Amino acid sequence: MAYTFDSYRVDIIQRPFVRSDGFSTRQTAKIDLFNSKGFLITSLSLGVPDLSDIYETIGKMETVNLDYCYIQGFSTIACKRYLQIDKTLPIPITQFSAQNAFFDSPIGIDFSTMQVTSEFTIDDSYIVSEFLNFHQSHFSGNFRLTNNFIKAARTNFTQVKFEGETVSLKNTIFDEGVKDFQDSTFGNGEAIFTNVDFGNGDVSFINAEFFNSDVDFRVSRFGIGKVDFHYARFGGGGVSFERVDFGSGRFNFRAAEFHAGRTSFNRATFHEGELNFEGAETRKGKLTFKRATFGKVAIIFDLYQGLNSEMIFERSLFIETVSFSEAQLGKLIFSDCQFNSTVNLHVKECGTIDLAGCTIRDIVEFYTHGDPPKIGSLNLAGVRLLGQIYIDWNANRVDNLIYSQGCTSIAEKAEQFRILKENFNALGKYDEEDAAYVEFKRCDMKASLINSKQSGTFRHISSRLLYASKKLLFDYMGLYATAPQRVISSILVVYFIYSLLYIAIMALGWGQIIATSASGEMLSLTARGFYFSVVTFFTIGYGDFAPAGIARFVAGTEGFMGVFLMSYFTVAFVRKILR
Repeated sequence: MAYTFDSYRVDIIQRPFVRSDGFSTRQTAKIDLFNSKGFLITSLSLGVPDLSDIYETIGKMETVNLDYCYIQGFSTIACKRYLQIDKTLPIPITQFSAQNAFFDSPIGIDFSTMQVTSEFTIDDSYIVSEFLNFHQSHFSGNFRLTNNFIKAARTNFTQVKFEGETVSLKNTIFDEGVKDFQDSTFGNGEAIFTNVDFGNGDVSFINAEFFNSDVDFRVSRFGIGKVDFHYARFGGGGVSFERVDFGSGRFNFRAAEFHAGRTSFNRATFHEGELNFEGAETRKGKLTFKRATFGKVAIIFDLYQGLNSEMIFERSLFIETVSFSEAQLGKLIFSDCQFNSTVNLHVKECGTIDLAGCTIRDIVEFYTHGDPPKIGSLNLAGVRLLGQIYIDWNANRVDNLIYSQGCTSIAEKAEQFRILKENFNALGKYDEEDAAYVEFKRCDMKASLINSKQSGTFRHISSRLLYASKKLLFDYMGLYATAPQRVISSILVVYFIYSLLYIAIMALGWGQIIATSASGEMLSLTARGFYFSVVTFFTIGYGDFAPAGIARFVAGTEGFMGVFLMSYFTVAFVRKILR
């Protein structure tokens, strides 16, 4: 692999150079490479071919072999002039090889408008120039630009067409400068940018098209500058940005298209700036950011199109804002992540939003205004809520979002409703707090009943009876003291039932409501039943009637129910008034 260096010195020696295959030149170039402190890194001895001989070889459509050569000022434009070819036409080349070579020019190294029918290879070489140009070249075979050090202020791959099985820039190091791959097409082969160091400066893949090829940027490094994949189109192959260091700057994937393949940013590092996927599209597959590191990076997925895709973030820390406004997704999963700033999850449509195990230290917004999002399910299991969640119970149908989860137990659903209950209390949304509290109690009771199955048959039967009684008394009669109006309704129903029960007891001769005063003797059977029921229910006790027979037992239970429901009403009413 080529060394990086800060400066270099070239000495042309009048001594023949002979390559291992017999190729020879009249001169030898001795090249010394120095680091930033002026210390010698290494020395190279390379042949110095005449440019005219290289151009003659190209004109004869023979293989160009520049291995172990020092080439000064190579230019396809100059080659066209030499061969008297129209400068607007492509220049055909059968095969091009330059391994362990050194390209040098104070102005530019020009590989533009090449039409290479076989392989193009530059390996373990150095390219030093103000401008490295591959503009509008066409490579029908494999393209290799690997293990090189490119010291150019601008590298231009715009409108290049690659059609081989492999396009590889593996292990190549770029010095500071602009790297532009705009409007290039990479065919259906594999595009390999593994371990490429792009250095400081802007890197552009705007409108690049990768068709069905696998795209591999693993372990690559971007320095300070803008990384732009705006309008880039990735085909059905996998796309890997795993363990990529994105440096500092703006990382732009706006309106990029990811088709059916899997796109991975796992363990990628974003230091500072903005990560923008606004309007990007994933037709199928997954977009994953497992264990990715986000520094001071604002993350934008607004208007993202991916109803048939999944997006997964795992064990990541978010310091700056995260936004999915108006996005459309199949699944959006944040697993064990931590949010230290605002998260906008006001999506347009999403099948599942999963925040299981996340820590929320600021605001997570699902809905505040406008059209409510269409969400299939919401998972808040294990969430540590140190901030606030803005969500509307009715507009978002929160109870349905929790109950529609297929991967959580009833106990976990209870915990999620408890989290929401505390959240609504902190926001002062007391009606929504009551709704969440009711669902929490319902799930909590059901979870206790399910757990009782493990304690034996007798314990389970008694638990079912207790569950039924609690369901009747606490839930149906007053929604766990959150609805005083329901308690009033329950009071009227219970009073009416007991009144009819007294009438039935007297009519069947199972007991009597005995009048102890002359005025009581005047009441009919029905009036006696309703009157005795009201004085018993409210424990008034005038003493003008006394129960006999089974009516005594019934009167005792009604007195208990009256005290219970009046106390229940007092609690529910005071709870509403105090808030």
